Amino acid sequence: MIRRAAVHSLLAACALGFAHSLPAREAEKEFTPRALAAAIAEGNVAFERKDYGAARNAYSRVLTLEPDNLMGLVNLGMVEFYLGRPDKAEELLKKAVHQRLESAPAWLTLGMIFMDRNEPDAALAALSQAMLQDPLNARTHNFLGVVMGRRGWIEGAQHELRRAVELDPSYADAHYNLAVFYLEEKPPAIELARRHYQKAIELGVEKNPEMEKLFSAPPKKP
Repeated sequence: MIRRAAVHSLLAACALGFAHSLPAREAEKEFTPRALAAAIAEGNVAFERKDYGAARNAYSRVLTLEPDNLMGLVNLGMVEFYLGRPDKAEELLKKAVHQRLESAPAWLTLGMIFMDRNEPDAALAALSQAMLQDPLNARTHNFLGVVMGRRGWIEGAQHELRRAVELDPSYADAHYNLAVFYLEEKPPAIELARRHYQKAIELGVEKNPEMEKLFSAPPKKP
């Protein structure tokens, strides 16, 4: 079972942090109108307190004021995804990356949408773009590793997940997913899997009965 519980922290980080990735001149242009700045701030605050309906309303107001506002497109797209409207999210996020190819949060969320639809080729393409634009994002490496693992590319999955926990040693889901794919080796890398599974448990992941049983079993005799 692959862990996906990190979605909210991903969205919150992207929604609250994306403004700072804009170049200075572009940021000045985006934030000069008071009404626009107020709507963006309102959306960020609402998202932080998990009031996604209010966040949607605020970011929608941003796009009413400026239909091509990049932050509005990206943040509303991520909100729509989190609220369970992936088709609307995809529409907004594709418009964002068409406007600015370097929008890593948009590519990452598109990759997650395609993962949920079981469209691995599209997910790989989007997540690869996200990693190209933001190579130090641990969550991008985590989700890319999961997609690779689902395609049967176990070595590639392990590589990406190791990178995720190197970038963020407290990333519980990545430790758990790395344990899962160590168990996919032939033969399974039991001790490496055990190490990352235990780390995930220490970081708050619920115990998996099947993995608990596997790790508690006595080693097989050669």
